[in-house]
Formats: sequence, C-alpha cells, structure tokens
Amino acid sequence: MDLPEVWKTEYGCGLTFRQLNDSDAENLIAFVRNLSVSARYFRFGQGDYDPGLDESLKVCRLHHDEGLHLVVLTTGDTGEQVVGSARYVIQPDRSSCEFVIVVADKWGHHGVGHRLMNALLECAKSQGLQKMVGRILASNRDMLQFVSGLGFAISDSAEGDWMKIASIDL
Repeated sequence: MDLPEVWKTEYGCGLTFRQLNDSDAENLIAFVRNLSVSARYFRFGQGDYDPGLDESLKVCRLHHDEGLHLVVLTTGDTGEQVVGSARYVIQPDRSSCEFVIVVADKWGHHGVGHRLMNALLECAKSQGLQKMVGRILASNRDMLQFVSGLGFAISDSAEGDWMKIASIDL
C-alpha cells in the first residue's frame, strides 16, 4: 500500500490517509478530546476518557512488529486535524491481531472508516497475520453493523453479554 494517500470526499473536502507518527501526538489528543461522549464511550469504555501526552506518545510509537496505526487527516484553519484513527496490535500468538477504530462524529458516512478498515485488513494480511479480531460493546450497533458488512463474524464474548467479538480470517 502506498501511503500517504490523498482523496476528496463527495463534498470536495481533501483528506490525507497515512501512518501515524510521533509528531501526531498532540493532534491525536485533540481528536480524542473532540469526540462526543458516546464516541469516547464506545471506543474507550468511558465517556470522559482523556488521554495524556505520555499515553498518546505510546500509541504513536507502535513499532512495525507490534502492529500498525493509521490516521485520516484534514487541513483546517489550525493545521492538520485527525478525523479518523485505526490500529491493530499483533497478539502474542503472532498469527492474529486486535483492531480498534474510531471516526470523528461529523466525519461518519464519508468513507473514512471503510478506508481505514480496508487498509488495516490489507496490511495485516501482508504481514502474514491470519486473523483479525475486535472487542465491541454490544450497545454499539453501528460498529457491529459496520464490521458485519465487511465480512466479520460476530460472536458472544466470554466476558459477558455486554461485549461482542468481531473476527475475520485474513
């Protein structure tokens, strides 16, 4: 996959799609802080989640053999802004990975999530991984529908009926 990639939405807004790097820490913090309470709840399990710089730098410094973190950015009056973030972390078995994805509320239904998820799948497969899984709150119906549409199987979690497991063979 050739990154960065630039494209325009159906409304003509320019977006850049690339791998996250160390210089993105502050933008990543701003992205999370600007998510709605419900988006933060669905992604982090708590609506008041607020990442600090140390945590953001840790996320930015994901080494290639640990996984991959991708972002979609737009350029506004204040510079680059993250509008979508997706990553996978390679699991200890070295054959599977766990994904997470979040798109800014106002950027839903503009193709951001699909581009991120398709790139994660492609990159995981190219790394020789055999399975991708994600833990999704059962109340997050939009995400369950989104991953189902991409071919993920949804199953119950051993953690309880409040959590679902999405999985796909690569």
